[in-house]
Amino acid sequence: MSLPQSTESPPILRSTAANSSEFGVRDSLTGLPGRQQLVDALAALFAPPNANPALILLDLDRFKLANDGFGTEVGDALLCRVSQRLVSLAKGAVMVARVSGDGFGVLLADTVETEAVALRILDYIGRPYAVSGHSVTISASVGFAMAPEDGFDAASLFYGADLALHQAEKDGRSRLRRFASSMQTTASVRQKLESDLRAALTLQQVELRRALVSEQFEVHYQPQVCLADGRLKGFEALLRWRHPLCGWISPAEFIPIAEEIGLIELVGEWVMRIACRDAAAWPVPLGGRPLRIAVNVSPLQLRDGPSLLAAIARAAMEAGLPLKRLELEITENALVCDVAETLLAIKQMGCELALDDFGTGYSSLGRLRNLPFDRIKIDRSFMLDLAEEAADEARSSAMWMVRAIASLGSGLGQETIAEGIETEGQAALARDAGCTEMQGFLVSRAIPNTEVADFIVNHVCAEKGQPLHD
Repeated sequence: MSLPQSTESPPILRSTAANSSEFGVRDSLTGLPGRQQLVDALAALFAPPNANPALILLDLDRFKLANDGFGTEVGDALLCRVSQRLVSLAKGAVMVARVSGDGFGVLLADTVETEAVALRILDYIGRPYAVSGHSVTISASVGFAMAPEDGFDAASLFYGADLALHQAEKDGRSRLRRFASSMQTTASVRQKLESDLRAALTLQQVELRRALVSEQFEVHYQPQVCLADGRLKGFEALLRWRHPLCGWISPAEFIPIAEEIGLIELVGEWVMRIACRDAAAWPVPLGGRPLRIAVNVSPLQLRDGPSLLAAIARAAMEAGLPLKRLELEITENALVCDVAETLLAIKQMGCELALDDFGTGYSSLGRLRNLPFDRIKIDRSFMLDLAEEAADEARSSAMWMVRAIASLGSGLGQETIAEGIETEGQAALARDAGCTEMQGFLVSRAIPNTEVADFIVNHVCAEKGQPLHD
């Protein structure tokens, strides 16, 4: 379905003039045409009647982290390598252009090969690059739109491809999406969420200063247990946003927005303070060690090491929580930056470290060996492939991967947590593969703090074979 007529240019086209000096005529770094040349070429393709051009837009996922981590010289060289690879992948294209700092566009005269070209881009852009002595891997999110279904002129087709690109990024990055009319509604909803998030966090900031509890944000806790004997080891703190009109909003939706609009440090510090405060009041299992509390840390927080270290110390001190009970979960993609010094400082404070979502990012084994992690969390996607309904080939491959990661963790003296465990069968396979702990709906959903104390007591009773509390 075509986009409706609009008298106002979409944002990506309205910003052309402002960016023309950098990406307008020709990009000095890569030698590619700039955004304005791409727009002009797209408009020219629409001149003949019955023209059906197609536009592919892509952004490099988390390029800023790679650029900051390896330095701008490596970042610039990586952009040049990506542009060269794009040109070779799209030899029949009318134009390949650099449209933003880490964004590119591929213009095709017709729609025949559009999806095939987009798939090749998704595949080949994500393969490793040898840059200045470094092996760098970076993925891309890709969106495309095809005339006449997705747009009737240059403005609407560009807008459609841009919405498809944003949808690909929202769906988890390293994704390919074609424009669909429903994305217009999604874009409007996202703008509303961004506005509401700003308002909610502004209120949150005021309330923090007054030491009050927010009415919209809550921290829930998901248990982590030992696979060998079922002993409760700790909880992961998970942020929840109860929107006054939309209900519960997934962190997958609002955390990226908080990162983009510069509010993630406020969010992260608030979660850490609440989690430490709650955990300090939990009962200690009889005969057991105090339970740990795991808090997620954004890559953007890690980049500002001194601020993060101060936030950790402040949260633990205010709550009276021993730092040895606090664990920071770091996503694998955060390791693209040089964060070793910050991680070592966190360990020296007495905290523990977990590498989250392992198996989905780009960390090298060499870097993992040299970083002070206490445990590795295996991404839930592997557990999905261990489900009974999964295809045999997928289950076999996933089992091999889980076994390899567990063996790696054991060799490095690290525990391994299998995430996303929902069935006894998955738990048994994870245990057989060598995982030491599990987390998922089989044990419990994430629960509010008001339910944690009862959960701890009842779980300990179940471990000892005693009746559960009412």
